[in-house]
Amino acid sequence: MINMREKKLLRPMPIIIGIILLFFFCALFVCVELYNSVFRMSEEQVFNHLSNKTSQCEKISDCKLLPGDILIRKYMTKRIWFIDKPLHIFFTHSAFYLGDNKLFEVFGPEKKAENDVQVLEFSKTDWLHEDVKNFAIIRPKEYSWKLDSIKRNLEFIARGSNYRFGLPSWGPQRVTCADAIFEQLYNKKIIEPKNIPEIVTPDYLFWLAVNNPDDFEIVGFNFQ
Repeated sequence: MINMREKKLLRPMPIIIGIILLFFFCALFVCVELYNSVFRMSEEQVFNHLSNKTSQCEKISDCKLLPGDILIRKYMTKRIWFIDKPLHIFFTHSAFYLGDNKLFEVFGPEKKAENDVQVLEFSKTDWLHEDVKNFAIIRPKEYSWKLDSIKRNLEFIARGSNYRFGLPSWGPQRVTCADAIFEQLYNKKIIEPKNIPEIVTPDYLFWLAVNNPDDFEIVGFNFQ
């Protein structure tokens, strides 16, 4: 027999279970929406785009970079594994070469929030590690006078104390590695794409380059 005290304890159980189920389905819906809004490419698609191209270099250290070059790579680090695994994008990171050995990068959430976005000495970054074997270097063909403005904007973002890693939908001054670069190209009308994905990824930067050969060239790449 269930006594009165046990009955009182059991009464709220359906409500609690209902709240838990509601929370679970809401979380699942958000995850599905996020997954579907991400632009991604398969390994086969990437290889097909590069099958008839030749590379100027097989290692990033051997590539002659110019200011304005966009670097993308497939390389697993502790910073990005939590993004790569659930989203299944091909390229895991991108960066913008400013020239004079300076590289603009947006990392994942760092221990110190002010380190999420940085301008670093390129020669001291992990882009030159020997185990970075899967990469591509994208070079816009025509920056003209706009390149200096883009470089200043990216350096300002890196210096800005309020800029943090995050999707733009999370709020103002939230940036990702690919979105920060894309926004500069788009705002300066270097590119004028249609049907921009909700979440811009390094895969999308690569897709833009190979599908707009009049505006971009792949000057170096290697995949193993």
